[in-house]
Amino acid sequence: MMKAILSNFLEAVKKAKELKGSRNFKQSVEVIINIKGVDLTKPENRFSEIVELPHELGRKRRKICIIASGNLAMTAKRIQGVDRVIEKEELEALVGNRREAKKLASRYDFFLVEPALVGLAARALGAALGARGKNPIPIPPGQDLERMVQRYANSVTVRMRKIPQVAAIVGTEEMEDQKIAENAEAVFNRVVEKLEKRIRNINSVYVKTTMGKPVEVEIKE
Repeated sequence: MMKAILSNFLEAVKKAKELKGSRNFKQSVEVIINIKGVDLTKPENRFSEIVELPHELGRKRRKICIIASGNLAMTAKRIQGVDRVIEKEELEALVGNRREAKKLASRYDFFLVEPALVGLAARALGAALGARGKNPIPIPPGQDLERMVQRYANSVTVRMRKIPQVAAIVGTEEMEDQKIAENAEAVFNRVVEKLEKRIRNINSVYVKTTMGKPVEVEIKE
């Protein structure tokens, strides 16, 4: 069976950095996975998965919105990494306000929701989130909210819907090569798990910086 080993991702990351060119901003590093032999007209072949990365994304960490009330909302406001807290009254005001819902859905990557407010969140934001492949994520009772926030802040969503390709940010150019490579491998492994024929459905894999040239990751037997 073929597999892309970590050393191949590491080699590709190093080469991608060499080809990134000189820019006046810090570039992201992305992994791109091209799929073959999958019929995307069949719903069972489409997917959207959240992948927790082994290393932090640094300044590219995901933006977190928490929807909660009472003590949970107060706790959320004290947690570093929480970008927005929406309480029940504000959520109720969003019902029917499609314009504001779309703004929120595009502004934040993950929406962590108190279980009692999941239904209301679905009414207020469901259509806007669904259009972007996002869903409200219930906060389990007794969950360490700070740990949950940290986990999602360093997670990425990988999805395949209309085209046979998956792409995800796995780091930034200032990160260590090894950490970027391990993040990329984590995304690759999750995508392979979702494919019916596993590695045989992988056509090609590339690593690239925002403005740089793509570098192919060698796939070996």
